[in-house]
Amino acid sequence: MPRGLAWVGIYLRGIAIGAADVVPGVSGGTMALVLGIYERLLAALRSATSLTPWRALGRDGIGPAWRAADGGFLLPLVAGIFSAVLALAQVVEVALVEHRVLLYAAFTGLVSASIVVVARKVRGPRGAMLLVGAATAAATFALLGLAPAATPDATWFIVTTGAIAIAALVLPGVSGAFILVVMGHYETVLGAIGRLDLSVLAPFALGAILGLATIVRILDVLLRRARATTLAALTGIMVGSLRRLWPWLEASDPAAHEVPHGVAITLPSAAFGPEGWVGALAVALVAAGVVAILEWSGARRAPRNPFSSPS
Repeated sequence: MPRGLAWVGIYLRGIAIGAADVVPGVSGGTMALVLGIYERLLAALRSATSLTPWRALGRDGIGPAWRAADGGFLLPLVAGIFSAVLALAQVVEVALVEHRVLLYAAFTGLVSASIVVVARKVRGPRGAMLLVGAATAAATFALLGLAPAATPDATWFIVTTGAIAIAALVLPGVSGAFILVVMGHYETVLGAIGRLDLSVLAPFALGAILGLATIVRILDVLLRRARATTLAALTGIMVGSLRRLWPWLEASDPAAHEVPHGVAITLPSAAFGPEGWVGALAVALVAAGVVAILEWSGARRAPRNPFSSPS
């Protein structure tokens, strides 16, 4: 295939991954599996964040360094991801205001199905794995209940958020956008993308780079050496984190249309209508079905152990 056409194909795959990354519960890693580029993505990230390209740059020049980092793959892929995120951020931001209950019902369905996806990958002593999952679920649920009304807007916290969210690239089934929701900065980052607010985007990007160089590698080691326990803990964290996605959380400031933290979980006041449970349940089930289809498609392309980088 001519190089130009190959770049277009990679760019389009980046658009699909970027669209997935905007929605809590849809995993960019799963989308990479579905599109057949998961192993190459991990290998490219692993190489690009190592010293190999820098050594090649000093020894042989730009061309060999570019090839060592697999720049011909990463550049169009990242361009596609950013294109999709920029295009969809404002759409989702509007939906958060006008259709919050239905949108968070969809998020709940997406994440609930993703929990099943990750849990099915756990292999180990059933009792021990259940204990690990239950303990992390209970701890996460309790900690989120103790969370303050708003998470910090300090630069260091945005950097930390970016570092943790980017780790979802390693984990098919775990959504980076969901991590942003859990950390209380989903709407902050989404709004910053729509406004091109560099005061938020710059530290977030810095965190993502640091996360690629550190957290992604740590997760990769954990998943290769203690895969079952790590996945059981991640499953528990996702279960406990559903507290943040409940569509009828009592808002601390309803006029702000923000995801509330550390407030009461309330029940819907009506079965039908914009905030009724019938419509929300239907949306959640459809969303869960989307994840099931993506997982089925990804499983057909998945390597034997999709949670480790190729050697």
